[in-house]
Amino acid sequence: MAATSRTTESANGSTVAESAQDAAELVRATAEKAAAKLPDVASTAQDAARDTQRRLDAMPNQALLVGTSFSIGAAAGLFIGGSNRLLVVLALAPAAAMALTMMNRGETEAAESRSTRTSRS
Repeated sequence: MAATSRTTESANGSTVAESAQDAAELVRATAEKAAAKLPDVASTAQDAARDTQRRLDAMPNQALLVGTSFSIGAAAGLFIGGSNRLLVVLALAPAAAMALTMMNRGETEAAESRSTRTSRS
């Protein structure tokens, strides 16, 4: 009877070890596939960010202000309504992008006006 329990224990131990090796192999294969696709994903994300910035730069300030206000209002409504924090932060992302675009325009216009004043002097 003792020999039977030892045989069962060793059989279970080898099954667990084989399962662990199979799981490790699956994780390794998945990681290799993900690493192979990472440059394409990064390139696509960079292109999307560049296109979004071009579109924001083409918008008038009034449209950016309306979009920023809407995004902040939507995020506030989600927060007050008790939505998940991640959803609230995601609702604020467009507002941040639009507000940064407006602030960048203000800095660019101020720099241009300073250079114009300096060249007139």
